[in-house]
Amino acid sequence: MTRLNWLLVSLLSSICIILLLWGGTGSNERLLTELWDVGHVVAFFCWSLLLSQLTFCKELPFNKFLLVALLCTAIVGTSIELLQLMRHSVFSSGDLIKDLTGTCLALSIICYYRPETKPLLKVTMIGVSLILSMISLKTLTITVYDEIQMYREFPVLVDFQDPEQQQRIHALDMKIVKSTEHSSLNMLQLDFNTANYSGFALLHFVGNWSKYSRLSMQIYRQQSTPLIIHCRINDMQHDINGFAYNDRFNRQYLLTQGWNIVDIALEEVKSSPINRELDLANVTHLGCFVISQPSRQTIFLSTISLY
Repeated sequence: MTRLNWLLVSLLSSICIILLLWGGTGSNERLLTELWDVGHVVAFFCWSLLLSQLTFCKELPFNKFLLVALLCTAIVGTSIELLQLMRHSVFSSGDLIKDLTGTCLALSIICYYRPETKPLLKVTMIGVSLILSMISLKTLTITVYDEIQMYREFPVLVDFQDPEQQQRIHALDMKIVKSTEHSSLNMLQLDFNTANYSGFALLHFVGNWSKYSRLSMQIYRQQSTPLIIHCRINDMQHDINGFAYNDRFNRQYLLTQGWNIVDIALEEVKSSPINRELDLANVTHLGCFVISQPSRQTIFLSTISLY
């Protein structure tokens, strides 16, 4: 590699360190979060290349340098995850795999330029790197795919015909099931527990609802007892204002046995906050929940759409 290339690798490595100390995007956008996590691959790719330029490492046969690089990756990667625990984050084995992916990609390049490396080892390194890359980039690939589909399907927010749509929903207990009435119809089974508040939230969706007049949710319920479900909708300004109860849309609806259509006029949503109008061009949250149920409750969510 040329001197300019090494300078670029060094600069990129420094940027990775700064971003690591920064600690995250602080964004709820899943695509940005996934791209940020891929930074582990970039960082360890650069650091492994720089490690190979140390005099001590240059003098090592490739098989011994490989062990040194993997050991350094394990130590540094584990240390980063432990530091994140101290910052009230979580220890992520997925991040460790991304660290290893970056190192193996660098090792593939290094062994290619080392003439003493046996062809079988070169092929093995490339193969391992490809497998790890597929594992590390799987979630990002699925996220990119679902983001594209999300815009294509709009104004349908979810209909669960594609199982990947499940990642748009946040809930403690959910799974996609087939409708008992229509075998070709997928629904999301949501089980609510007996906690004070139990429900689901639609986290990932197109937030510009300004060209539509109504929001419709199709919900099926097998249990015979009626169930009151609370729905809330808010915009970006609500988040900035401190999540005040009277600064968003809040309504409750009665679900009975069989099919239920929760139909919400967006004009009503718009006028819900006190002293302002909810910005339908920047809707950030749609959630439904039940309060202090005496026993476990189940609903089946079919579709959420605008019209």
